[in-house]
Amino acid sequence: MTNSALLTAFLESLRREGLRALTIEDYRSNMSAFFAYLALHPHPSPFAADTDTLSAYCASLTCTTDRPRTVWRKHHAVYRFFEWLRLSGMILINPCPVPILSGGESLPRNVPTWELLSRAYRQLSSITEHHYWVGRDLAILDLAYACGLRRCELQRLNLEDIALAEGTLRVRGKGERERLVPFGNRTTDTLEHYLYEVRPRLAVRPTTRAVFISWQRGGKRMALRSINAIFRRLHRRYGLDRSITPHNLRHAFATDLLRHGAPVQDVSQMLGHAKLETTTIYTRVMPRDLKNSHARCHPRG
Repeated sequence: MTNSALLTAFLESLRREGLRALTIEDYRSNMSAFFAYLALHPHPSPFAADTDTLSAYCASLTCTTDRPRTVWRKHHAVYRFFEWLRLSGMILINPCPVPILSGGESLPRNVPTWELLSRAYRQLSSITEHHYWVGRDLAILDLAYACGLRRCELQRLNLEDIALAEGTLRVRGKGERERLVPFGNRTTDTLEHYLYEVRPRLAVRPTTRAVFISWQRGGKRMALRSINAIFRRLHRRYGLDRSITPHNLRHAFATDLLRHGAPVQDVSQMLGHAKLETTTIYTRVMPRDLKNSHARCHPRG
C-alpha cells in the first residue's frame, strides 16, 4: 500500500468520525510533511519507521517553529496516524512517542477589552444609519462576542438556528456537536435589524437558509475567508482596534463571563468545549488581573 493510499484511507477514517473539513485538511498537511521527511530516508515507508526515526522527526519540528502548540499539533497528527495503523491491524504497536504539550496552554493574547468593544459597537451602530450593509458586519461581530462563536460556526449558521423570542442560538461546533447558547436583548435588536432590514436587501436568492450571506457571491452563504475580509475592512476603513477578530472575540466572551462570576462549567458549555480543562485556561486571567490592579493601585506595586 503506497503512502498516498495510506493517507487517503487515514483521512477517510477521520471523516467517518465526524471531524470538520478544516481539521482534516490540517491532518493532510501535517502528514504530507511527515511523508516528505520519510522520503529522505532509504526506507520511506511508515512501516519501516521505528521509535528512533519518529523521535528524530518530532525533535526536528522544534527547529522549524517556536510555537509549542504547532509542534504538538504536528506530532499529534503522526501519533494518531500510527495509532490508526495499529487499530487497523497493520502494525502491532505504535512506535510514535506520545505527544506532550510543553508548557501547557498559553493565555490568550490581545484579547480586546470591553472599553474597545463598546467603542466599536457605538461606532458601527452609527454607521448603519448611512450604510445599511454594515448591519451585517455588526451582527457578525456581535454574535462572535455575545455568544463566543468560532468563525466556522458563524459561517454555518442557518435561519432556523436563531430563536429570537427565546433569545437562544443553536450552534453546530466541532465534531458536529450541537449546543444552545443564549443571547441578550441588545443582541436581539442587532439580529432583528440585520434579519429584517439588511439581509433581504442582500438575498438575491431568497431560498438560501444561511444567516450570513454575501452580495458578491450572489446572495449565497458567506465564505470563511470573507469573514476575515470583513474584519480587515473594519480595521482599515473604520479604525476598529486590530485586536478585534473572531478568534479574539471568542476569548473576550469567555474571560468577561468569568470575570463577572459565571461558573466555569457554564462557560465551557457555551463555548462548546469537549473537556472542562480546555476552559480552565481562562481562569488564569483572574490572577493576572489582580496582579495588574495591585501594580496600578498599591504604593509599592
